[in-house]
Amino acid sequence: MLCGRYSLDLNNSKSNFKPETIKKYSKVFEYSNDNISPSLEAPIIINKNNDYDFTIAKWGLIFDWLPKGKTLFNIRSETIKEKKFSRDIVETQKCLIPFNHYFEWKKENNKNQKYKFYFKERPIAYFLGVFQKLNNNIFFSILTRQASISGQKIHIRCPQMIPIKSQVKDWFNGGGDWLKESYNDINNEDLFNLGLKYEKTQ
Repeated sequence: MLCGRYSLDLNNSKSNFKPETIKKYSKVFEYSNDNISPSLEAPIIINKNNDYDFTIAKWGLIFDWLPKGKTLFNIRSETIKEKKFSRDIVETQKCLIPFNHYFEWKKENNKNQKYKFYFKERPIAYFLGVFQKLNNNIFFSILTRQASISGQKIHIRCPQMIPIKSQVKDWFNGGGDWLKESYNDINNEDLFNLGLKYEKTQ
């Protein structure tokens, strides 16, 4: 499973956000879950008229063509503009998903070993994502891409991430083509230079 688990403790990560943001979205900032999986609710960030809106959404987009009970919790960034179901939402319904850690598994010694990925000295980072609204409910999916050489030691794919706040506006405003393969290759290697680490965990 690719990017099927992550953790977020906004309640203990408030120092990364402005006091007025915490006050405005006080209920959202009470959120804490160390094992977020598809179908569960989690905070996302939406750009509304150049103002960032923190809201709770359910992980996994819903489409009629999916098998009953299934949702789309990851979308390949390399083909998102080619697919009929996703090419519009990536232009108009971008979001960011804050996280502290995410988890991948690798087969080792005939068992699945769990690995924790995180940014050293950057307690909060963001997955790139898209969202949809259905019947007053909000759903989201995380964009993924082929992992860099460093990351492929654990998994051949990885979520797309923003570790630096200054990149947030670029994602929402379309600056820099985040979905181009050439850009992703450079950016994904840079993530390890920016402190992306992984280690075995339980």
